Amino acid sequence: MTAIAAVAVPLLVGSASAATNPPWEPDVDALGTLKFFNSAGVQVTSGNNLAHLFDYAEASSADTFGGTKAEMNFAQPVPNTPTGNFPPSSIGHSTAFPNASAPAPLNTGTNPVFSGTALDANLQSFIAAQTPQTAPGFANMWQIRLYTTGPGGVGSINNPGNQTYWDADVLVDPTAGTWQEVYPEQGSTTKSTTTTLSASPANSAPQGAPVTLTATEVSPSDSTHPAGTVEFDQVVQGIKTKLGSAAVNTAGVATFTTSTLLPSAPSGPNSAKFTATFSPTASGYTGSTSASLPYTVNPVATKPTISGAHQAGKTETCNEPTPDFGVTASYAWLAGTTKIGTGAKLTVPGSAFNKELTCVASVSDGGGPVSSATSDAVKVLLGAKLTVKTKPTLSGRHRVGTTERVKHGTWSQNAKFKYQWLLNGKVIRHATKSSLKLTRADKGKKISCRVTAHATGFANGTATTSSVKVR
Repeated sequence: MTAIAAVAVPLLVGSASAATNPPWEPDVDALGTLKFFNSAGVQVTSGNNLAHLFDYAEASSADTFGGTKAEMNFAQPVPNTPTGNFPPSSIGHSTAFPNASAPAPLNTGTNPVFSGTALDANLQSFIAAQTPQTAPGFANMWQIRLYTTGPGGVGSINNPGNQTYWDADVLVDPTAGTWQEVYPEQGSTTKSTTTTLSASPANSAPQGAPVTLTATEVSPSDSTHPAGTVEFDQVVQGIKTKLGSAAVNTAGVATFTTSTLLPSAPSGPNSAKFTATFSPTASGYTGSTSASLPYTVNPVATKPTISGAHQAGKTETCNEPTPDFGVTASYAWLAGTTKIGTGAKLTVPGSAFNKELTCVASVSDGGGPVSSATSDAVKVLLGAKLTVKTKPTLSGRHRVGTTERVKHGTWSQNAKFKYQWLLNGKVIRHATKSSLKLTRADKGKKISCRVTAHATGFANGTATTSSVKVR
């Protein structure tokens, strides 16, 4: 790996020797030391990926300060400087411990453990931001620290004394892009390996389709393929998901096929990548992680279902499984072939009565193609009878020779109205308008009007005004 050369880290003479402790160790500000482990729970003391040194870091002793979370950072040793004043990196996110989901033996330990992601333990970025040291014992040397914290001000980071962290030190070879632990344990001088990764189909696949990942490892120093296993991971939005693992064959090749990939966009914050990490079982070799392989997994819509009363005026819900992160869903409602609404919920209009109602769910990751699926159709039933909210009323002088008018009131739906005038509760023939001229025959009798409300797709509703005496 030569990527470290891109950050202009010079190869300096006078680097600390892996055979002696660094000048500042044992660190007077440290509570103890650290061990590093890969994702399989195997201790690592060296490697060739400066952008991700390890997956787990374990403290050498229990936390006596009540901490429940572990966090880590880097520091650059500087001559004639107290360790507490070494220039540090910012402290990243914290992870809870004990961690029962960590690999053995870390899952049963009680000492503080930092559980990293694929973006953690990135020494390469920290190195690029520092001024190189040239003094013997300090050149290319870097300290790694673990702190504990927790709610209420607990944890080693809040220790009123000087000792607030556990530490270890690594020596970097900028030309080779490798690192080696020099304190508290001497890094391995075994042969390095490299791992490459490919996918079939290349570049992209629809969600749920089988994708085959192929990793090939080799030791450049002797051109052999040491025995071991490869872990395949998918990383989306910085979160690593373990896909599975496979043993390498005699040609150093391991393959793994999966149909459970998370959807991901071609670019941007929702883009994804694959990585393959080789862990040798043969002695004398170090593990390696492949370069990230960008890969697009286009989301595929699942056939939605419709729930509700399937009746005009009622609410229907389009049920589509909750999208994975980074995936958005949109909805369209159809009555027959006519679009009548959007959104996951719909108040069914009367125009849909007796028609086939369907919901189309469409999913997208914001960059790739849109996938749609349509629900089974349901028949829309007649809506409930219209109900009056404000009762119809009469207006006029209520005298012979004058005109009486009716106001239809307000109803549960926008409606059209029909009228029937009543005299002493009996129908007046041909009196079906919204007004009625009173005659001598009406005098002394009670007049009222029955209003019938009609809206497409709903049962008719009726309401009658209060009666008034004609004078």
